[in-house]
This record gives sequence, structure tokens and C-alpha cells, in this order.
Amino acid sequence: MSPASSPNDPVFFLNHCNVDRVWEAWMNKNGRVYLPDQTASNDLKGHRINDQLLSLVSAPTTPAAVLDSTNQYVYDSLAV
Repeated sequence: MSPASSPNDPVFFLNHCNVDRVWEAWMNKNGRVYLPDQTASNDLKGHRINDQLLSLVSAPTTPAAVLDSTNQYVYDSLAV
């Protein structure tokens, strides 16, 4: 997936969709817990649950805002 053209390959989407599906299965099994939480030291700034994430292609967000994707989509089956 090294060339910049890799998003043009359908396998790219299959891979990333499956990673998302496995992540959702793990979250359902283990809970939607994110570490480090906001009480972590400033050494972890940018990694805590409410630290702002900046993007060149989308609006700023936080890990807390994207932790639960079920308001956007759900999977028919999460068997791993």
C-alpha cells in the first residue's frame, strides 16, 4: 500500500473496513474505555480523550467524539 494510488484499489477499502469491524467487535466485548483519560499528565497532550485532533481534510474533533461509531453505522455481524 505504499504508492499514493493505493486508495484506488478495492482491497484498500476491504482492509480498512475489516479493521473497523474488528475494532468495533473488540469495543463491544471490552467496553468503550479510552486511555489515557483527561486526567493524564500534560506529557500525553494530544493523546487524551478530550484533546483536539487536527486534520487537513476535516473539521477538528476529539477521540471522545469518534469513540462510538454506532450513531453513523452498525455491522450485521461482528463475529471475529
